[in-house]
Amino acid sequence: MNKWLITGVTGLLGANAFHRLGQTSRVTGTSRQRPQAIEPSAFAAADISDAVSRRDLIAKVDPDVVLHAAALSSIEACENDPALAHEVNVEASADLAAQAARAGARFIYISTDAVFDGERGGYRETDPTSPTTEYGRTKVAAERAVLAAHPGAIVARVNFYGWSPTGTRSLAEFFHRNLAAGSAVKGFTDITVSTLYIDDLVDALVALDDARASGVVHVVSSEPVTKFDFGRNLATLFRFAPELVQPALSTDVLAHARGSNISLDVTLFEELTGQALPGQRESMERLKIAFDDGVPSVVAGFANGG
Repeated sequence: MNKWLITGVTGLLGANAFHRLGQTSRVTGTSRQRPQAIEPSAFAAADISDAVSRRDLIAKVDPDVVLHAAALSSIEACENDPALAHEVNVEASADLAAQAARAGARFIYISTDAVFDGERGGYRETDPTSPTTEYGRTKVAAERAVLAAHPGAIVARVNFYGWSPTGTRSLAEFFHRNLAAGSAVKGFTDITVSTLYIDDLVDALVALDDARASGVVHVVSSEPVTKFDFGRNLATLFRFAPELVQPALSTDVLAHARGSNISLDVTLFEELTGQALPGQRESMERLKIAFDDGVPSVVAGFANGG
């Protein structure tokens, strides 16, 4: 049984990964404060933005695998504070990767589709990066720094959705919250993503680790979708009024452009693992099952320090 260390355990990916992996593995989570959902014995306090606080974190926990999910992921926050974005997204990631290498632990770094400009979509791992935001630039720098510090690391470029501790962190929650209230909401017709349900992402990361993969791998849905169609699909599945999702252009709404087609090719993942990544309907059906099973309430327990 592998022992996992998950950073950023109060975030969307960290909380869901802890919940899912904890069913089959030994898991330790880390963040500034212990969430109520985590027992003290399964928690290691650390502020990864602080070099002193994160010092020797991995040696203290002694995991087999580190899932580094913590990041400054807000595009606006990164634009407003590039120094903090660089410290959290680049320096901390390189430091933790180096710690993992010294400890003989495997390392999974969570990157993003925002390393590309979105001019054409269908990007492969071998395509040159072309970030247009400070967030994307820090993630590109972090990819390189992580692999320099830990050549055996997995760098997973992702785009995902699910139920988050705050209830406000994912595209699915944005649509669900508004549609459940009967509110009309805009869905961007000019942004295409390969977004994947969070549990499918966690399962895929485990598959990559089991295959002892390394290097950059795209881990997203096998089926790209516009944000407008994503919203309409969710409305239909949850039996909301689909017409409440109204078409809109991102350029009329967003202060910082996200890129128009940032879909990713997943051929390499399938070659490495022998597994296929799911399409949109399959993933969204798992989102609905999780909702019906009370997962939003479970992950809400990861939001606040205990």
